[in-house]
Amino acid sequence: MNKLKALIVDDDAVNARFLEEALTPYAVCQRAEHGMEGVRAFEATLALNEPFDLIFMDIMMPGMDGHQALETIRDIERKRSIPDDQSVKVIMISAFDDMKHVSRAFFQGHALAFLNKPFDVQTLLDELRKFHFID
Repeated sequence: MNKLKALIVDDDAVNARFLEEALTPYAVCQRAEHGMEGVRAFEATLALNEPFDLIFMDIMMPGMDGHQALETIRDIERKRSIPDDQSVKVIMISAFDDMKHVSRAFFQGHALAFLNKPFDVQTLLDELRKFHFID
């Protein structure tokens, strides 16, 4: 089975490294430190016709936050006429679990899932299994 292509967008280096280490057996990971960098990485893979399978997007980041970055990614997909079933799958991650953030992630950003920090490796892998990214 081919490894997933994953983008981790998180301004916290410790969190990003944790995700990268947990995902390494299953995915080739690229990291971005803020929302705009994540959007640029997403656009670059589209230009090469090698899009990410999965994006882990932190919500609270300086400059362009995770919500704004995800909504920008969804705009790019619409402009390129990418069908909904082929859009990049996004798991939002945040230390905030209030309904405002969760609702925006799902209803405006069409996120696949929301993980509340801190989470452990088993929770992460269970989420990936639930959506059939891994066996």
